[in-house]
Amino acid sequence: MKNIKKFVALLLCLTLTLSFAACRIVIDGETASAGNKVNGSIGLSVSTQNNPFFVTLVDGAKAQADKLGVKIQVTDAGDDAAKQTTDIETLVASGISVLIVNPVDSDAVTGAVEAAKTAGVRVIAVDRAVNGTEVDCQIASDNVAGAAMATQFIVDQLGEGAVVAELQGVTGASAAIDRSAGFHSVADSKLTVVASQTANFDRAQGMTVMENMLQANGDIQGVFAANDEMALGALEAISGASKNVLVVGFDATDDAIAAVMDGRMAATVQQQPALLGATAVDNAVKLINGEAVEKNVPVEVTLVTKENAGSSSTPVEIVGNGSIGLAVSTQNNPFFVTLVEGAQEMADKLGVKIQVTDAGDDAAKQTTDIETLVASGISVLIVNPVDSDAVTGAVEAAKTAGVRVIAVDRAVNGTEVDCQIASDNVAGAAMATQFIVDQLGEGAVVAELQGVTGASAAIDRSAGFHSVADGKLQVVASQTANFDRAQGMTVMENMLQANGDIQGVFAANDEMALGALEAISGANKNVLVVGFDATDDAIAAVKDGRMAATVQQQPALLGATAVEAAVKLINGETIQKNLPVEVTLVTKDNA
Repeated sequence: MKNIKKFVALLLCLTLTLSFAACRIVIDGETASAGNKVNGSIGLSVSTQNNPFFVTLVDGAKAQADKLGVKIQVTDAGDDAAKQTTDIETLVASGISVLIVNPVDSDAVTGAVEAAKTAGVRVIAVDRAVNGTEVDCQIASDNVAGAAMATQFIVDQLGEGAVVAELQGVTGASAAIDRSAGFHSVADSKLTVVASQTANFDRAQGMTVMENMLQANGDIQGVFAANDEMALGALEAISGASKNVLVVGFDATDDAIAAVMDGRMAATVQQQPALLGATAVDNAVKLINGEAVEKNVPVEVTLVTKENAGSSSTPVEIVGNGSIGLAVSTQNNPFFVTLVEGAQEMADKLGVKIQVTDAGDDAAKQTTDIETLVASGISVLIVNPVDSDAVTGAVEAAKTAGVRVIAVDRAVNGTEVDCQIASDNVAGAAMATQFIVDQLGEGAVVAELQGVTGASAAIDRSAGFHSVADGKLQVVASQTANFDRAQGMTVMENMLQANGDIQGVFAANDEMALGALEAISGANKNVLVVGFDATDDAIAAVKDGRMAATVQQQPALLGATAVEAAVKLINGETIQKNLPVEVTLVTKDNA
């Protein structure tokens, strides 16, 4: 009987060994083992997806989960520590086997993580640590070393003793703490640090904090920002103040790399967010399968400067016979003409076929245009909506037909698209309105020319205008002029007749601004006008002093970026859900 028991035990052990061998995952290979069956699911609680870095991290995690055949649920805390606690509780209650957590606050998340462990859930921390409790694995870049490397670069460029400032990340986040420690490990002995303040890893806050720093310390020569979003916001403030300040960021997002390549930003620290997400899922699957994992898994960082910014890029090649349709709202506007030109140029460069339709600002025609493009067999639809609501049905029909969808410059409401590519219209309009306040003083009497009703760009620019104007200016008129020069002139004439004491105007695009200028000239008035888009005509008007300022977008880059993203979709690659394109304020000083 004893021998039989030993035989059964040996047989069971052999069976389990073979089972584990069959389940083994080749992490660095192309596919999982054919026998791999992952019996478990993963929860990913991310701090925020209002940041391209974490969007890419999530995309990397999802792609690896799909590759390895494991279910993953993703929650977005929106930088709210209390919400993240609730998110983790919800994930644990759903029956996940492994929790991957990217904390909003490394201390605040401790209780929720401990509760998850008590419930039998294994825990991996990614990019930021969880303080006060042990996790199964910590996956992160070396933030201290990366920040120290970035700060030494500032020393090398400006010399010891240079006057610098620091934009810190979210208070309590381990990445913010580590990057600040790395900065100070070099800066405290080699530089003169006149300001250190949090901007919460946010672009708009980075701009505001940098504006305040420059007002308090006009001799700042360099800035270390603990992420690229804050660095890009700082660049807007520096440009608006017509200063020459060296800026170094951290994360190497697409916008930051572009800023480094064109010389606006000096450097950024290269992380690999997609690899962080993928590595976290790899280790989660190991835990599910009963395998051992390392306690700490570092992911390398490097410094990206203008000399090496483009060295790692790989040309995109078209796989198969994919084609792209671009449904543009109107080409009776120089901005969208340039957007289309940028798209066509990139399509030619990448060797992909693109069809362009012009809706002429007619929402019904755009619906027909999209139906025609889909019927022609396109693989990807790029849509620049006349009306963000009116286009929804046509976009949903395109998706049902298997067409991938990218929205450019304006959003599509009521349905999910593969990618949204746009300038930060809210921040741009807020920046333009603050310029009006700075020029005319608080309490000045102003008017607003709004864009096409329902267009997301019009909605966002109006929101940005009112976010500043409602508290600092007297807004006596707000009326649509449909992004049109002739209507801008007519509406402005009516506004001046009704309110002869108007001192300033914010127009949601340059065409309306230029129309307003004609009305103002005809009425022999002296009114400060700020537009949006930085078209050639507007730049000329700014240079000769007729127009005070305009917000610089990059329409050709919007079009080119949309085509690049479309080609990636055609080739089966993962792309970010949101691709922001930077804006700046153009005045007579920098036009």
